[in-house]
Amino acid sequence: MTNENQNQKKDFEKYVDEAMNEIVKTHNHDHPLYQPTRIEKNIIDNNNKIAAFVLFEQIDTDRLTPEGEGWLGDQFRYSVWFVEEGKKPVQLYEDHAYIRNTKSALTNSRGRDARIGLEKIVKDGVIATITPKDAESAYGDLSQVKVKISLDGKIEEPEDFMDQAKNLVKSIGPKLGYDYLKDNKQLSGENVAVLVWGTENGSTYGYDTVYLVWKDKNGKLNHREITDSRCSKAYLSADIKGKGKDIIVDVKGNEYEFSRKELDLKGKEKRK
Repeated sequence: MTNENQNQKKDFEKYVDEAMNEIVKTHNHDHPLYQPTRIEKNIIDNNNKIAAFVLFEQIDTDRLTPEGEGWLGDQFRYSVWFVEEGKKPVQLYEDHAYIRNTKSALTNSRGRDARIGLEKIVKDGVIATITPKDAESAYGDLSQVKVKISLDGKIEEPEDFMDQAKNLVKSIGPKLGYDYLKDNKQLSGENVAVLVWGTENGSTYGYDTVYLVWKDKNGKLNHREITDSRCSKAYLSADIKGKGKDIIVDVKGNEYEFSRKELDLKGKEKRK
C-alpha cells in the first residue's frame, strides 16, 4: 500500500470516527438510571469509502432505583447507520423494546431483546441479525434471523440458502419461551438441509422438532416437519445424505426417505 493510499485510509477512518462520535453526542439521554449511549459495532470498507455502525441507546425505564426492575424494566433502542464519504450518516433501521432480568408479574415475560448484530457491509446496504417483532424469547441471540437491510430501509432475505433455511425454521418452530436452533446440516452441493429446533419452557418441559428444508427447481423455499419428541422429550440429532434418486434423513438411527421427484428438486449436474 502506497503512502497516498494509507493516508486516504486514515482520512476515511477519521471521518467515520468523527461521524460516529457526533451521532453518539446528539443521541445522549440525561437520566441517572440510563446506560450511556454508545457504538455497539462498526464496519469500515476503505476501498469503497463506505461504513456502517450500530448505535445503542436507553430511551426509557420504569425502575425507581438501580436495584429495582419495575413492571417493564428498561427500554433499549438499537439502530443501524450507513456512512458514505463526504455525507452525513443515514439511519437505515431501528428496533426498541423493554427488557428485564426476570419475568414481570404484569406481563409474565422478560420482554424482548432488540439487539442488532452487524455482520457485513455491502454497497447497497448491510447484512445484519435482528430479533423478529413477534419473537417470544427474551434472548435475542436465540431468536435472531439474518437479513439484508437495503439503503432504503427495506428488510430482505439473505441470498445464502442456509441463512434462508435457518430464518424459516426460526419463524415456524413452536415457541415456549426458550427456543433455539440446535443443529443444521446441508446436503453437500445442494439446496437441501435438515434442521433441529429446540423448544423449552425453561424449567419443566422441552422437546425437539426436525425439519427438512429445500429449494425446488423453481427456486421456491419449502419445508416439511419430519418428526418431534413432544411425547418422549428426547433430545434429537439429525444427519442428511443423498442416495441415488433419494434424500435420506437419519434422526438418531431412524431413517426417513424422500424422493427427489417428490420434492421437485433440480437434477444434479453430471460430471464432465
